[in-house]
Amino acid sequence: MTSRSSSPITVVFESSGLRTGRADLARRTRRVLGLACEEVGWPGAGVAVLYCSDERIRELNRQFRDLDEPTDILSFPTVDDPGQLNPAEQPYLGDLAIAIPYTTRHARQQGRTLTEEIDLLLVHGLLHLLGWDHATPGDKKRMWAEQERLLGRMKDEG
Repeated sequence: MTSRSSSPITVVFESSGLRTGRADLARRTRRVLGLACEEVGWPGAGVAVLYCSDERIRELNRQFRDLDEPTDILSFPTVDDPGQLNPAEQPYLGDLAIAIPYTTRHARQQGRTLTEEIDLLLVHGLLHLLGWDHATPGDKKRMWAEQERLLGRMKDEG
């Protein structure tokens, strides 16, 4: 995997609680998503990432999923069926929202660093944008295997 420097990945911070390290996180986000997009056959695809507060993600979760609770990540694909999109056209795949406080707590509980947790969420969210799901045990097994494969490839890239 090699990263394209012109990858159309947008990163926004909205009440994320991060006072330092935003530029580094934005660069890492673009790198992780750029590498993952290339690895799954969607090089140059567009994705927007919002890093936000627990309160903001709770609002989004309530508005779009009728769940009145915070979560770590939400995915908003541009189309219901990614098969409608052509990877060669470098389409806009959708939006991801990640709650930094929630993610920080979850990383600690899982014994991972915040960076590891965010990398996992970015890959997880991208797979959702591409139509992957984990609603059944079989789907979950396949999706988790693909996440691990992609994260492993990124570790190989350094």
